[in-house]
Amino acid sequence: MASSDTRAARARRKGRRDPRRRRRLAVVLGALGLLVVLAAVVVFSPLFQVRTIDVEGTGHLTPEEVISAASPVEGQNLLFADTGDAARTVSELPWVEKVTVSRDWPSGVRVNITEYNAVGVVDGDDGPLVINERGRVFLRGESPEGAVPVQASADDSGALQAAGTVLGALPDELRGTVEEVDASSAEEVTLRFAEGREVYWGSADRAEEKAEATRVVLTREGQRWNVSNPALPSVRD
Repeated sequence: MASSDTRAARARRKGRRDPRRRRRLAVVLGALGLLVVLAAVVVFSPLFQVRTIDVEGTGHLTPEEVISAASPVEGQNLLFADTGDAARTVSELPWVEKVTVSRDWPSGVRVNITEYNAVGVVDGDDGPLVINERGRVFLRGESPEGAVPVQASADDSGALQAAGTVLGALPDELRGTVEEVDASSAEEVTLRFAEGREVYWGSADRAEEKAEATRVVLTREGQRWNVSNPALPSVRD
């Protein structure tokens, strides 16, 4: 008799628990169903197709050139858009040093460009070669405004690196007054200014100190200065 009563009590408790279980199951299934619907909306809805490409950071390049390079991403679903491929195609454009492509919900991508800094231009066999502050040739056939003429062998990577480092260390205002850089080697760099003034650097070591020494000596009398030891600049004979 006791055993029968116990089974009956258990059955009553189970009956009371079952509605709660069914409600929890219904909530879980409802949430899963909602997630499926939302996923379907994101994947298949035209609202999430890439329709706009915003470009930031261009100077020499035009936004239209960048948009054209990144255009294969247009029309793709933003969730699955191949931003890496877009970044690779944009990076192949001249002037592009760095590029990031990010999603801009709900229907766009944003392309952020960092352009090379054209500090110098050297004559090559097939025309001018533009170098950045590390002496890397990144552009051929152009002489952009602000790039300082460099007298160096286009085949001497050490000389080009030294010239780029020297020019990159100069503040923009001071670099704008340089008429020419003579870099016969990586250890023999001379800056030439208006009215025949010259500042001999030697190597590009201690570039920041030499840049400051150059600024100082140009405020003094003297046509030819030596800042190869920036702590003790001297007039050259």
